[in-house]
Amino acid sequence: MTAITREEWLALRNTGIGGSDAGVVLDVNPYKTPFQLYLEKRGEVEADDISDKEAIIWGHLLENDVAAEYSRRTGRKVERCTTMLRHPQHDWMLGNLDRLVWEGDKRPQYKGEIRTRRLLECKTALGRFMDKTQWGPDGTDEVPLSYLAQCQHYLAVTGAEVCDLAVLLAGPDFRIYTINRDEDLIAQIIEREGTFWEQVQSGSAPAPDYNHPTTGDLLAKLYPGTDGTEIILPDGAAHWQQVMAEAKEQVKFYEAVATGAKNHLLHLMGSAAVGKLPDGSQFTRKEVKRAGFSVDAVTYVDFRFKKAKDAA
Repeated sequence: MTAITREEWLALRNTGIGGSDAGVVLDVNPYKTPFQLYLEKRGEVEADDISDKEAIIWGHLLENDVAAEYSRRTGRKVERCTTMLRHPQHDWMLGNLDRLVWEGDKRPQYKGEIRTRRLLECKTALGRFMDKTQWGPDGTDEVPLSYLAQCQHYLAVTGAEVCDLAVLLAGPDFRIYTINRDEDLIAQIIEREGTFWEQVQSGSAPAPDYNHPTTGDLLAKLYPGTDGTEIILPDGAAHWQQVMAEAKEQVKFYEAVATGAKNHLLHLMGSAAVGKLPDGSQFTRKEVKRAGFSVDAVTYVDFRFKKAKDAA
């Protein structure tokens, strides 16, 4: 267990399954499927470079601040973990931890040995439209499933008993969650990850999730352009062609229904700015003027619906 550069860390990630991969393997990550992770681990597609995304940039910038605030609130001293860890029995289980928590005056890592029973993961979730309902009350273990899987993965790799997850939510709203070691869940994670790693090693791909919102982009990356050939599609292709055609017709039908309902409401509101419903929710109309840049200047009426709790 030695300190490594970022380039070495990126290369090591494809030699096993990391904590951020655990939620993907368990199929609870909304941003990536097991099929995509399989292709990335085998080098058949490159992982997306998200280093320039605002959420990633601010996550890195604020990691030290989140760790410092955790220490201030808990009184616990923490230390950065700069090494890539491997499970002692399952060497395909990797761990790249944010922080190790001191216990007494004993350093949490010494000569390759993890000597603490407590870990710390630092997160930020600052998006304007971030869904806070995924996060339970401060002090609980109610975190998004992908983060729960990540913490239990790290507990498995290190043998630690507790993983605290400190997060800065939009608001700002700082919370600390405590994830206790769950042997049953760890056993399931090891089994699922072991099966997945065998698939990677043998070249037996997991089934694609065709309904996942990222699959279209993945297939475009996997099959860029054309090779000029002509093939006969299997019999099953006719079924999916029919499904697609029928779905498009249903979309057109319900879009027309929605447009008609909206026009009913606009007619009922007339020139009013706000139209309230019996339950307290409301529709609003507001004139919006858009300046002309590369398109012509335009004025239009912005029409929105607000739920009762939002309208108050």
